Amino acid sequence: MTFKSFIFGLLASFGLPWLAVVVFPFSKMRALEPAKFEEGDRKGQAYSPMRDGRVNEGSKIYGQEGCYHCHTQLIRPTYAGPDVHRDEWAGLRLTADNPDTRRETVPTDYDGEDVAHIGLGRVGPDLSNLGRRLDHYLKGRDLTPETWLYLHLYSPRTNAGYVENDQEIHSHSTCPSKSGLFKEIPAVQAGGQALPLYTPEGVAVIPTDRARALVSYLASLKKDTLGAPLPEAYNLNPTAPTKE
Repeated sequence: MTFKSFIFGLLASFGLPWLAVVVFPFSKMRALEPAKFEEGDRKGQAYSPMRDGRVNEGSKIYGQEGCYHCHTQLIRPTYAGPDVHRDEWAGLRLTADNPDTRRETVPTDYDGEDVAHIGLGRVGPDLSNLGRRLDHYLKGRDLTPETWLYLHLYSPRTNAGYVENDQEIHSHSTCPSKSGLFKEIPAVQAGGQALPLYTPEGVAVIPTDRARALVSYLASLKKDTLGAPLPEAYNLNPTAPTKE
């Protein structure tokens, strides 16, 4: 083998994958054309997720706490995996009580976020529709989605799970505790902030501002079509509704 052929082989081995995996996707994603609604009350408007300030701050904390190491936020297209058909990951299934709201992830779902939390692995479940799942499975229970999330972050292995398909979910979680996002104060100072936990007498556990922002972000994760229809160009699940 000549030196010239060696160099060409090296470039082909490393250069072509780099072009295919980095350059081409980046050039395609950096200039996405917004998809606009073709009918309904939002006709002519571009689809874009709405996020307030606390949710945006919670997104940053989600990254700082390393949640993306164990959780994805990416519902793969049907040809690439079974995500759409997994229990409630992509939205709610068609039942007597709710329509089919499942859909695949679209690039605009990450619009407005400094970092797209696609995730590195699935040690835990995908969180694309965590807020929707909590709304659905905690309905009729004493816990609100926000309180459940606080308890889960503080003590994942003692927090009662929610029931999904007659099975208790998260009651034996492997998620590390995020107790550093909370603080203990005298119970008389807690007011309505105290979490419903067994604590020493006179002591209450309350969330810090970082915990509140993170929980606001997690509870906002509702990337299905329930109350948020997609433009026709983004409707990759034809069985799901395209308008309200």
